[in-house]
Amino acid sequence: MFTHPAVKHPLAAHVLGWVALTLISFAQPPGRVAADTKFNLTQDSAGFLAAATRAWTDQFTLGQIQNQAYGYLFPQGPFFLLPLPDWVVQRMWWALLVCIAYSGTLKLARHMGIPGVVPAVLYALSPRILTTLTAISSEAWPVALVPWTLIPLVNRRPQVAPALVAVAMMGAVNAAATIAACLPAFVLLAWRRRWPQAALYGLGCLAVSAWWLGPLLVLGRYSPPFTEFIESAYVTTHWLNPAEILRGTTSWAPFVDTERTAGFLLVSEPVFILATMAVAAVGLAGLARADMPWRGYLVLLLSCGFLLLGAAHFLPSLFDGPLAPFRNLHKFDPLVRLPLVLGVGWALTRLRAPALVAVSLAAAVAVAPAWSLRLLPTGTWTEVSPDWIAAGKWLDEHAAGTRTIVVPPASFARQTWGWTRDEPIQAVTSAPFAVRDAVPLIDPEAIRGLDGQMQALDEEALRSIGVGAVVVRRDLDSGAEADWPGEPTVSFGDVDIHLLEPYRGMMITADEPVRVDGGGEVLTLLWQRYGYFPARLVDSGAQIVTDTPALAARNYGTLDSPVSAHLAHPGEGSDVRNRLPDYPSAGSRVGVTMSGGEAWASSSAADATAFGGADPSRSLTSAFDGLDSTAWWPAPGDAGWIASTVDGGRVSLTATDSTVVRVVSGDTARDVSLVADQPRSVSVPGDTVRIDLTEPVGISELDTGVTRVVEVPGTADTYFFQRIFPSTDVLQRRFTTAAPAEWQLSSPATIDGEEADGTVFLDAGTHEILTDADTVTLTRSGVTTAGWAPFDGEVRTSDRDQLILTGRGFNDGLRARVGDVPLEPERIDAGMQAFRVPPGTSGPLTMTFAGDAPYRWSLLLGAVLSLLTVAGCLWVRWRRVSRYEPDSRATPTSPLVAALGVGLAPGALAVALAWAARRWTLIPSWLLSSSAAGFMGLWLARAPWPTPGYAGSSMLVLVAGCLAVAALAFPDK
Repeated sequence: MFTHPAVKHPLAAHVLGWVALTLISFAQPPGRVAADTKFNLTQDSAGFLAAATRAWTDQFTLGQIQNQAYGYLFPQGPFFLLPLPDWVVQRMWWALLVCIAYSGTLKLARHMGIPGVVPAVLYALSPRILTTLTAISSEAWPVALVPWTLIPLVNRRPQVAPALVAVAMMGAVNAAATIAACLPAFVLLAWRRRWPQAALYGLGCLAVSAWWLGPLLVLGRYSPPFTEFIESAYVTTHWLNPAEILRGTTSWAPFVDTERTAGFLLVSEPVFILATMAVAAVGLAGLARADMPWRGYLVLLLSCGFLLLGAAHFLPSLFDGPLAPFRNLHKFDPLVRLPLVLGVGWALTRLRAPALVAVSLAAAVAVAPAWSLRLLPTGTWTEVSPDWIAAGKWLDEHAAGTRTIVVPPASFARQTWGWTRDEPIQAVTSAPFAVRDAVPLIDPEAIRGLDGQMQALDEEALRSIGVGAVVVRRDLDSGAEADWPGEPTVSFGDVDIHLLEPYRGMMITADEPVRVDGGGEVLTLLWQRYGYFPARLVDSGAQIVTDTPALAARNYGTLDSPVSAHLAHPGEGSDVRNRLPDYPSAGSRVGVTMSGGEAWASSSAADATAFGGADPSRSLTSAFDGLDSTAWWPAPGDAGWIASTVDGGRVSLTATDSTVVRVVSGDTARDVSLVADQPRSVSVPGDTVRIDLTEPVGISELDTGVTRVVEVPGTADTYFFQRIFPSTDVLQRRFTTAAPAEWQLSSPATIDGEEADGTVFLDAGTHEILTDADTVTLTRSGVTTAGWAPFDGEVRTSDRDQLILTGRGFNDGLRARVGDVPLEPERIDAGMQAFRVPPGTSGPLTMTFAGDAPYRWSLLLGAVLSLLTVAGCLWVRWRRVSRYEPDSRATPTSPLVAALGVGLAPGALAVALAWAARRWTLIPSWLLSSSAAGFMGLWLARAPWPTPGYAGSSMLVLVAGCLAVAALAFPDK
């Protein structure tokens, strides 16, 4: 029987573990700084923490509520105030994190009567921690503290006070991760039927967390619905199959990006798949033994985690709806990981020398990304670019009173000198700025407006968001560039700054804003052409009708061609799995009208999720628009087919290149040769036809009687059409005029099949316009505009209503008053904040944020309550934790419930197999469970992600995973 020396010498085990883990942390390439969690933590930690004491900041994009910035106030933020080099502080934090996870697991295992060194190492360097440690350690920190919440609860008489101290140390950078880390302790108390202590623990968790719960409620009240525009539940749960759950690779991030080096190695390399699954198999073998201490609780905990993670596939509507804050289910990994590593510890006590060597080797390989020095993510740096430091200092001195916009946009700031993720400007200057990154925390309409700003890059348009300076950067790793006319005011290597003169900040108008039926993105194109004027977006009664917002789908994860072509109905954009396929807008959705039948395709290069970005010019509509210059193409990597209904028994096909296609109709299928750009007439016997491609080509026309065209709803005296949102090669629109009239055409175009330029007469009714101009305007009496004037902060008496345009994004919490007169808030332009001043009002304007007082008071009073609770927990006498072994011989049914919950039919089959094997054969439970896990490892290693035919999605893996868990319900005697 194996007995680890650490059982006899626990202090030595702690010391040696801390030394080894600290050496591993500092051995990661010295001098390199990673963008761990927040760029500000290393570059300007004091300024960041000071700003976190307020709910609202005018510095960030158009002004915004801060997203969980309060969570850094304790304990992570203060740690980074240490006056040491950035990379040293980071290594110290990472070392502290893994060492706390190690010691907590070691101590917990010892009190459970389990040899703990190997479990402690496996937990401290588990896939969950390896994946997040250097990339987003704020998520790993609560994981490290989970064992410490359990240690005082395994006593003969559970002690809640020490557990609450551990909860208090978790912080709240990520509230969902903290909540998930509290769950194992609650399950333990419920399993022990210690209901008073369970209730006390729940209330205590609320009390020690009071300092961040209030600010969290303020965030929920005033924040825009950003969870709609980040990763969907489909993405976060797509890889949660039994194999990945049991081996610990539950985080979705390494599956979609290679930035997290250690995480990507664990999900993609067969050697790591085999090693991590071998560890899981040994852990299952230990849990399958009836003599394992605390087996009942550990099996219940694992079953809860397996069920929660594995059944999420069936609940996307919940995790994209009310449970959206918890859709990143990998935060619940400790429910599975802790029982498995403790199972490994118990299994080691039953192994002989050869098996011990094998398990040790597997464990060493499973944590190899750590000791092979591959923990750092891609894009580390040795120093922040001096160009950005100098630019930030210059902005503080010369542009503190204006907002600076940074171009070109980037989803995440990945520079040639380092991938900071957060924009460098936010940590090098205190001047207000605006950026279009992956998830701006502003009104969705304002995000659309930023898209327009980035497209137009026009001084007139920038007035609407109060921009007086433009930073043009040339250091993006993608090579993306942006041009601004004229010489820069000042240049710092890769960073140019253009100061706009004269600067227009806040504005005031007595004219009513122009009513525009459109999305926020189109306003910048109007302003670029006609100069800035206040506008209000509407969906009816518009003075200007535009062809935005498009009925389209958006890939929120990128800014590189993220928007699909116009769709006929939302179902055509089903490749985007978010509940909202695009940012909402006040304007009328403009989609495709389909007549003469139906059309559909396997995919389209115009899909939002097409590899390399959407190309709206290659949409399904392009094959049914009557234009030879446009064509439908399948998405890259798709063999592709296109189909439609048929009217008349014959179809005409035109391809962009010579090729052979298969024409399928009714019960017949035949190959047809096509010559590039030459129509080919084909007879079809059925009422539908499908064209299967044999090679990647475009179908420029499929004449089946079906037509598709983008139709713009509504009538007005001015029509403004554009081909930029989404970007297409030609502009083809159908629109309706209310009365016969002469119209002024801003650019040459073809209207109803006839060339037109200048003045054109149009009858009342439906018309079609075709042009290759970027924008075209049709107007009966000139474009209506509205006047405005700069606002200096002092309201003068007027006999008319006035609107003050603040240059800030709209937020329900922004308040304004002139003297004692509160002003009515209004939306203006593209989701921007305005206030209406009643006649006869005068005086200075005062603006406040309604959520700031509740935020600061709840932060202060909550902190007092939390400190008092922690003080009470420390004052209560802590009993020495004594070894307590509950009866573990009971057979839990939770594994059977978990197997059935993860997949009803596969789970039922697994349960039946487990019961039959234990009832009618001599196969021990440990062998059955570990063999099922071993099979999953072998099967997954043959086709890991991102190999085509990813094996983790197979039914065999699902059945084997359910079998591995179900077998735990029939323990070995």
